[in-house]
Amino acid sequence: MVETKKTLLALVLAATVGTIGLQQADARSLDHDGGIDSTQFHKMNDATKAKMEKFQAETKDLRKQIKMKRAEKTALIQSVAPNIEAVKETAGELFDLQMTMREKALAAGLFTFMKDGDKEGKITAKPAKLEKFLADTKDLRKQIYVKRAEKQALMHNRVPDAVAIAKVTGELFDLRSAIQEKAKEAGLPRHWQGKGKGRHHQE
Repeated sequence: MVETKKTLLALVLAATVGTIGLQQADARSLDHDGGIDSTQFHKMNDATKAKMEKFQAETKDLRKQIKMKRAEKTALIQSVAPNIEAVKETAGELFDLQMTMREKALAAGLFTFMKDGDKEGKITAKPAKLEKFLADTKDLRKQIYVKRAEKQALMHNRVPDAVAIAKVTGELFDLRSAIQEKAKEAGLPRHWQGKGKGRHHQE
């Protein structure tokens, strides 16, 4: 049961930041807390490693806030009778913190590592249209993230409210459809549009 909950939470976080977000956009060198991926770190040249370490030091307090807020969100969702409004509020706060981390990483030039990077861990260019899309859909992605947390909390209740869960599921579907359409309009690949096995719109 515990492992199942961890798996569900991991899927939720993987879809953060919002449906399309921080740790899944196209970067794997930083995790969702702004931590360094050890595998990628060892591939980097000395100059990039130094930049990464500087970024880690400068974002220590922010990374702590993210971990604390995530723990709070998890505890709220997994309570016997989750407080839905508290879950939604906490999820929104967590989303904002993660967006701040992402913005700091971008400003530091550290959020541009492609999925696998190259053998030396060199920074690669991030498509301008993807950045524009992420900026344009920030509010929508936040709504999706909060709505997903709400659904998780409703489903975790000892006596789940089937009507409420169905309603939230429908709202989440509409939000996801909206962002998929925006991804299509932005000319992004199919997996950004919720198509194919690699889509970023899973619950």
